[in-house]
Formats: sequence, C-alpha cells, structure tokens
Amino acid sequence: MNHSRARRWLRRGMGGLLAFVLAASLFAPCAGVQAQAATSKEIQKEIDDLNGQKNEIQGRMNEIQSEIDSLDYEKANTLEKKEILDQRNMLAQEELDVIQEQIDITDGLMESVREDLEDARREEEYQKQLWMSRLRAMEESSDVGYLEVLFDATSFSDLLTRLDMVNEVMDYDESLEQQYIAARQKVEVLEAQAETMFKENEARRTEQEAKKAQLEADIAAACALIASMEQDTADYEAVLAQEAATQAEIQALIIDKEKELQAAKAKEEAARLAALAAQQAALGLSANTANYVADGTTWMMWPSYTKYLTSRFGPRYLSLYGYVRSHNGVDIGASYGSAIWSAAGGTVVSAGWNGGYGKCVIVNHGNGYTTVYGHMSRIAVSAGQSVSMGSVLGYVGSTGNSTGPHLHFEIRASATATPINPMAFTYFS
Repeated sequence: MNHSRARRWLRRGMGGLLAFVLAASLFAPCAGVQAQAATSKEIQKEIDDLNGQKNEIQGRMNEIQSEIDSLDYEKANTLEKKEILDQRNMLAQEELDVIQEQIDITDGLMESVREDLEDARREEEYQKQLWMSRLRAMEESSDVGYLEVLFDATSFSDLLTRLDMVNEVMDYDESLEQQYIAARQKVEVLEAQAETMFKENEARRTEQEAKKAQLEADIAAACALIASMEQDTADYEAVLAQEAATQAEIQALIIDKEKELQAAKAKEEAARLAALAAQQAALGLSANTANYVADGTTWMMWPSYTKYLTSRFGPRYLSLYGYVRSHNGVDIGASYGSAIWSAAGGTVVSAGWNGGYGKCVIVNHGNGYTTVYGHMSRIAVSAGQSVSMGSVLGYVGSTGNSTGPHLHFEIRASATATPINPMAFTYFS
C-alpha cells in the first residue's frame, strides 16, 4: 500500500465531483432565460441519470471502504509484529545488560590477571637478572672449573665437602634456570589468557549489539509502515467523505427532481383529463356517466397506454390448466406498474382481491355496462368511489392467475353480467 494509490482515489473523487457539478449545471436553467417546462419523461430521465451517478459513487465508496478495511487488517498485523519486535528488543537489551555485567566481571578478572601478569613479569625480570648475574659470574671465573675445585681437595673429607659444594652450585644454577623458565611460561600463559578473555568479550558485545541494531531497524521499519498505512487510511477516508458529500448532494437533487416529477405528472394528468372532458363535451357526453348511445357511438377510452393484445376475447388454451376455456375479455400487454385508466365515468363497485383476477377493480357506468380490470399490482381506488373517464384505477401487475404482467379488460352487460367482446366497441384516442 502506498500514497500514490490513495492519491489516485483522490483524483478519481475530484473527477466524480466535477462530473456531478457539470451535470447539476446542465439540469439547472440559465439565469435570465425562460426555461421551457420539462415533461415527466424528461424529468424521469434526469432522475435516472442522477441515480446512475449516485450508484457509481456508491460503488467507488464500497471499493474505498474495502481498501480501508484491508489497510486496517494490515495495520493490525503490523502492530502485532511490532509488539513482538518490541518484546524481542526488550529481551535483547536485557541480554545485552547481562553480557555487560559479565564483561564487567570479566574486566575485573582481567584486572586481576593484569596484576598477576605484572607480578609475573617482575618475577621473570628478577629471575632473569639472577640468571644473568650467575652467567656473568661463571664467565668471570671461567679459569676455575668444577674439576679444579675437586682436585684442590687436601683430604678425602675435603673432597666430599668440595663435592657437596659443587653439587649445590650446580643445583642452584639449574634452579635459577628453571625459575626463570617458569616465570617466562607463567607470563606467556597469563598473556594468552588475557588476550582470549578480551577477544571473547569483544566478540559477544559486537554480536549482541548487531542483533539489537537489527531489531531496532526492524522496529523503525514497522513504525514507518504503520505511519504510511495511517496516512493512506486518512487519505482514503478523506476521499470517502468527499464521495459521501457528493452523494448527499445528488440525493438532495433527486428529491427536488422527484417533487418536480410529481408536479409534472399532475399537470400532465390534468391536461389529459381536460382534453378528454373537451372531447366528451364536443360529443355532448357527461364526464361522470357513460351516456351509452345504442347505435354504437364512441363512449369509452382505451384503459392503457398500449393497444398491444396478448390474448383476445373467446375460447383459448390455458397453459396454467392445460385445457381450452372461454376468455371473457382481452389481455393488454402493458408494462409492469403502468397506469390503468377507467374506460368511462361511473362508480367503483368492487376494489380488492377477486380470485383468479387477483387485485381487481369493477366499475359500473350506470348505462347497463360494467368494466372489469384484473391482475393489478396495486389498486388506487376504493369501492363506492366515483370516477371519471381517464381516472387512474390502479397499476399493471401479475396477481391472481397470471403468467406475466398484463391488464385483463372486460366489458359486461350489467343486468346479466354477460361478457361482451371489448373489440366490438370503438374508443376515444
């Protein structure tokens, strides 16, 4: 993980913010210009575009949060490793302290060895001087040998005395030599011992200090990594906050656009109903009754935005049951959730669940005819309510015995409930 990746996210976030600002400026009307009122479709497209931007931001926010979670996980692992390194460093320091104590003790021993070494050197020098003095004395008296001393004996007892004296001199000479050799060897041993102790102490000290230095370097690297990850996390959180703020602004704009959409729909619905009323008035019809004319004059409007039929009136094969049965209306292939309009003015006699029709509305038009609207997803009226031609009764669905979203539309003779082919009628456009 590094800062460059977080900076890329920052740049992406700024790019998204700039895109949002540009989009918002496009949606807003220019000052001093009379803006033409947008249609509900245009406003819905703007809302869809804004929702698309909001979803893109949410996707980026999810990715950023994933990065933050990954950083938190890595940081937790690194903190655990650093804690272990800290413990090892503490133990290494304790070991180094013990070694220093041992070195201090050894230094004391070495001081004692040095004192012994000085004593040994002084003894060596003393023995050396004795030995050298004896050698000089022997050189100075080289004209008198041991045999001459013996041959100068005047009697046997004098000979024995002289022989003992010669032996003592020879023993003394040999002891001087041996004492000097011993003193020399002791000096050599002490010197070697002191050198070995010094080298061992220095080697142990060097090794332990190297271990401690490596541990401290590892700890410093871990601290740097943790600091880097914390900075990355802060950068990501800054981007996340920026994206959240942009998303909130988009959501506020969506809310405004949805209010605008509702107003536009209400205005369009009012205009549609006014146009229908004008059309009916031109034909001398009432808005609240069917005013059916027996000679077939048009008195109804088509109940959906589409005239596409998926099933016609009359006998048909029912795939749900596996047999042929009479179809008492027509099935209109409208999209799910689209509005269902009352074909003419009248009174709602039923609004609710109606067996195989699912959610269903029945309207009595007061002229001997009743219309039926089945398989709704949602009902918008209630029983006893008066409706006008074009009033929204509900919305297309697939409730009841249905294999997909559509509107089942029937026309019945009110007195006998006899179904009549809806296609036998003509409808207002």
